[in-house]
Amino acid sequence: EARSEKIGDEGRRLASIAIRAAALNFHGTPYEAITAGEQAVALANRLNNTTWLAFAEYGLGQSYFLAGRYRDAELWLGRASARLASAPEDVPPGTTGSNLLLLCYMMKAIVYAWLGEFDEAERCSGQASDLAETNDRPYDMIAADYGRGLVQMMRGNLEEAESALDRAFRLSRESEVQLFLPLVMCALGNLYSQQGHAARARDILLQAKGEAEALGHVTSTVVVSAYLGAAYSQLGDIQRGLTLVRACQAGAKQKGYGSIEALAVYCEAAILSSQGTPVAAEAIGCIKRAIEIAARLEARPLLGAARGILARLLAASGRTAEAQDELAQAIALFDKSKMTVQLERAKAALSKFSDL
Repeated sequence: EARSEKIGDEGRRLASIAIRAAALNFHGTPYEAITAGEQAVALANRLNNTTWLAFAEYGLGQSYFLAGRYRDAELWLGRASARLASAPEDVPPGTTGSNLLLLCYMMKAIVYAWLGEFDEAERCSGQASDLAETNDRPYDMIAADYGRGLVQMMRGNLEEAESALDRAFRLSRESEVQLFLPLVMCALGNLYSQQGHAARARDILLQAKGEAEALGHVTSTVVVSAYLGAAYSQLGDIQRGLTLVRACQAGAKQKGYGSIEALAVYCEAAILSSQGTPVAAEAIGCIKRAIEIAARLEARPLLGAARGILARLLAASGRTAEAQDELAQAIALFDKSKMTVQLERAKAALSKFSDL
C-alpha cells in the first residue's frame, strides 16, 4: 500500500487498502476495519473502479456489523449484493462473484436476525443456501450453514440450528477451512449452553479459544469469553463466569465491538439473576444496562430476552406490576419479530401473574 502510494499507482493502492480492511475484520478491531473500509469504498468510487467496489462494500458492511451498527451494515451489504447480482464477473482476481454474493447473503441474514427481522433473515439465509448448493464448494457450504445456524438459534429453533452448525463444523474440519472454525465452534458452545449442556459447551469453547488465538482471530477471541463465562456459571463456578464476562465487556467496549459488549452485559446479568436476593439490586442494574445497549443497537431479540430477565428479577423482588409491564414489552418484541418459541414462553410467564 505504501509503495503503490509512493509511485502513484492508485489501482494497486485501492486493492491493498481493500484487502487490509477485509483482514482487519478478523485480525483487527471494528474501529480500524471501518476506517480502512470507508477509505477503500471512497477510493473505489473516486476511481470508478467497480471491480473492487463491491468487495470493499461487503467488507465495510461486515465491519459495521461487528461494531453493532446494523442499519449501516444492512445498507452496505445491500449495495454490494445488488452490484454482485448484476455483474458477477466484475470482481477482484482470486474471488468469484457467486462466492462474494453468498457471503453478502450470509451476513445480511445474520444482521437481520440481530435486528429481529426474521422474514428477511430467513430469505437471505435461503439465498445463501441455494447458492452454496449451486456452487458446491466446501467454503460456501460452511458459510451458508453457519449463517443459517445463527439465524435459527436466535429464533429459538435449537434443533435446526444444531443441525446446520454441526454440518458447518464437520465440513470445516474435513476441508481445513480454518477461517470459519472458531466462529462455528463459538456458536456451538452458545447453543450447548442454551440446551443445558454446560460441560459440552465449556469443552468446545476452550477449543475455539485455542483455534482463535492460533489464527490471531481477534473477534472470536473476544466473544468466546462471554460464552465461556455463561458455561462456567452453569457448572457452578460463578466467580470465574463473572470474571470472564466482565473482562469480555471491557475488551469489547475498548475495541468497538458493540454486539459483543451487549451480549457480555446480558450474560453478566443472567449470571447475577441466578444468584437470588443477595445480588438482586446489582442484577437489576446490570440488566437495565443490557436493555439500554440493545435498544440503542435496535437488537430486538436481545432486548426482548433482557426484558424477560428484568421481569423475573422484579417479580422476585415483589414488584409485580413492573414485572408485568416488562413482560408485556417482551411479548410485543417477540411478536413483532415472529419469535414463536420465546413468545410462548413469555406469554406463559405472564399468565402466571393472572393466576395469583
